[in-house]
Amino acid sequence: MPAIQTPLVNKFYQANRVRGRATKQDAIWVVKAPSIIAACRLQKIEQETFLSTVFVEQAYRGKGVAKQLLQSAIKREPCVYTFAYQAVVPLYSKLNFIVIDEKVLPAKLRQMFASYTKQGREIIAMCFQGNVHA
Repeated sequence: MPAIQTPLVNKFYQANRVRGRATKQDAIWVVKAPSIIAACRLQKIEQETFLSTVFVEQAYRGKGVAKQLLQSAIKREPCVYTFAYQAVVPLYSKLNFIVIDEKVLPAKLRQMFASYTKQGREIIAMCFQGNVHA
């Protein structure tokens, strides 16, 4: 999605009470039907790619929308980190993300992970590396 349309994604996130806010520096991916029904963003955190703010409207869950969105977003990335909530770990695993120990995260991501877990978020560090299977 072009950077100029970032406010549309933020309105989508806000309307659905999603944490996180897209910036014009993020690579933003969306699925429309015809309006936005799903979105995610790829952030550059130092030299790393970080997948965040993945959200699919309730009515479209369980229909492959998240899988389509994520496959499109990560297909050209050699390595993508994310912090997944417990409930979506199986989805990420099907997309070849592997669970990693947070101690092996790059420094800035390790700091983010620690901050999020202190906030009470029950997340798991995961990594996607090209077409490597778990």
